[in-house]
Amino acid sequence: MATIAIPKDLADMFAACEDAYELATREGYAENPAVVAAVRALKSAWSALQIANHNVPTKGFFAVEFAAMRAERACRASRQACIELQAAMQEAAAENRLYKRSLTIANRRMPGADKVGDDAVMAQQNQRLRLLA
Repeated sequence: MATIAIPKDLADMFAACEDAYELATREGYAENPAVVAAVRALKSAWSALQIANHNVPTKGFFAVEFAAMRAERACRASRQACIELQAAMQEAAAENRLYKRSLTIANRRMPGADKVGDDAVMAQQNQRLRLLA
């Protein structure tokens, strides 16, 4: 059995996707459903590429051409899956940043928060309303 070489740009793209996913895991947004689905699609496309690469017959012109076509389709699917993963991770990162910013704003102490009781809550709410206006 012969093999078809995996294009270098595809291998580099896959390595970049792995690095970006590792960063997403460290930052905490790799559990986003869109990222999980994109990773699953990328793994599936990469597996299809590996299978197409190892099932190349050495005899028969048409058999070799069909195998090359399967490998090319698998390369295109892998590229598309990697692009979709990058887009999903960018969107998840933006959502994560927005979520962290909103938590920071919501947990910020307001002037007058040192008061005790209902007056303190009222002072905080009034201050937040003034900030929003």
